[in-house]
This record gives sequence, structure tokens and C-alpha cells, in this order.
Amino acid sequence: MSKFVYPELEESSIIETEQMRRVIARTMAVHRGSALLPWIGRSRLGKTTTAKYLNDKINENFVSEDPRAFRSVHYEVGEIGSWAGFDQKKGIRSLFHACIGRLDEGFYRQSLPEDLARHLVYALEKKRIQMIFVDESGNLSIDAIRGMVLARDTAELRGWTLTIVFIGMDDLPVKMVSLPQINNRTDEWCYFEPYSLEETFELLEKLHPHFASLDLNKKEDREQVEFIYKQFGGVPGLLTPFIRRLNSRLHTDLEGVIDLTGLMAVHLSTLRDKDKALADSQGGYTGEIKIKSLEELLGAK
Repeated sequence: MSKFVYPELEESSIIETEQMRRVIARTMAVHRGSALLPWIGRSRLGKTTTAKYLNDKINENFVSEDPRAFRSVHYEVGEIGSWAGFDQKKGIRSLFHACIGRLDEGFYRQSLPEDLARHLVYALEKKRIQMIFVDESGNLSIDAIRGMVLARDTAELRGWTLTIVFIGMDDLPVKMVSLPQINNRTDEWCYFEPYSLEETFELLEKLHPHFASLDLNKKEDREQVEFIYKQFGGVPGLLTPFIRRLNSRLHTDLEGVIDLTGLMAVHLSTLRDKDKALADSQGGYTGEIKIKSLEELLGAK
């Protein structure tokens, strides 16, 4: 029996892209006005990565002696649906739990939303928290968002700067514009888009030394980047897992050489297994499994 070997731990690092830089600049530009702003975009386009990156930068550079310095919090919110009732209070409690800690249940039950908002803002001021990233905000009901907006308004009245970034997809944009109280207080909108071919190449250069050696002006090199771009549609969150798969097979299957054929082989091995699983499942795990040809797989993507 061969010896079991654990995979090497991979150092986690975030690569700053041009889209991230644009979103961060626009967010920081409106922050001093106690902003509300949604970060919108489809899955795996870098919304959460950008939030983690900016949150880390803010907290790493915090210096208590600097009056301009502040802290931030990034968290993923659970579902708060309109069917549950008291959603404004639940929205404020969600912020409190994420930024401060557990809220006394008796105080929560007895307090009005305005009381909870003041209690939250006082605690945020003590901790010098001025920015909150609320990930998966599509899980929030409109009233829960209204509760969070109330917290921002309360902070503004107290003279404390507070920016809330709502991160999500689904119907979050519709919720943000559905009520004037929310829409009129939304200072900026940031939309995350799939990367262009050139942006995809820029990211690939930073992910793997092979791509840093390529030249888009050369036909053979450009074909490699175009293949990856076509398969993943400029979605950055899909590129890192692909690079991991590429690295794992570089010396076992590709003989240490990366070219267009090798990139196809790595990608299509995953597609073939996915296609087999779907075909078997849809067939009730009975009968013959029809697998697409290489040409069909390439043509379908």
C-alpha cells in the first residue's frame, strides 16, 4: 500500500485586480458621508474577495492615535425574511452580533428599533468601527435593510461616521430601490462584471509563472488565454481552482509542459466526470450512459 501524503498547504493570498481597485476607490470616496452602497454582481466575480481584502487593509492599518483611522467588520448574514416579523429589529441585531457580540435578549425584546440603533451606534463608536460589509445581503428582507439603514441614520445624527456595504445578487438591487427611504440614501452603486480577455490574462500572470511568460501578440500564446477565457467566461473565482488542478497534473500527466492541449486535457477531465454524473443521475442510474465526445464538449463551451 502506498503511503498517504497530505497535500501541501497553500498560502492564501488575494491578488488585487483593476476592478477591485476601482470598487475600493469608489467606496472610500463616499465613506466620510456615512454611505450606503450595494456591491452587486453574479457569483464568483470577486465581491467577497474584495470585501475581505479591503476589510483586512482597514484593520491592518488601524492606528488608535490617528483620528482618521477606523476599524471595519465583514460578515455573512443569514436569512431574515419578511415572514418572520420585527425585521427592523432583527436587522439591527444582526449588525450588533457581528460587530459587538451577543445582545441581551431581554433588552432586545423590550426595546424599540430606535433604542437598539442607538445602543449599537454607541458600541460601534467605542470600538471605532465605521464600515460594515454585509455579505449575502440578498437574504435580507426590505424591513431588515430598513433597520440597518436606521442604524446608519442614527450614527449620522450622533456625529459618528458609518458606512454599510450591502454585498449580494438575486433581488438585492430591487430591494434597494423599492423604498425611497433606502433608495434616496444610497450614495453609490458598484457592479462587478466578468473580466475582459486582457483582465483575465493579467490575473493569470499573477496566478502562475507560465502565463507570465506568455505574449498575447503571439498566436500560440493568445490561444491558451483565449481557451481559458472562453471556458470560464472571465469569472475570476473559477480561475484559481483551475490553476490548482493544472498544478496537480503538471508533472504527472503533462510532463511539466503547459500548452493548449494540456490546458484542454485538464479542463475536459472535469467536464467529462461532471457530464457522466449528470447523465447517470438523470437516467436514474440505470441503462447506458451516453458521454459526449471531445468535440461536443468543446463546442458546448
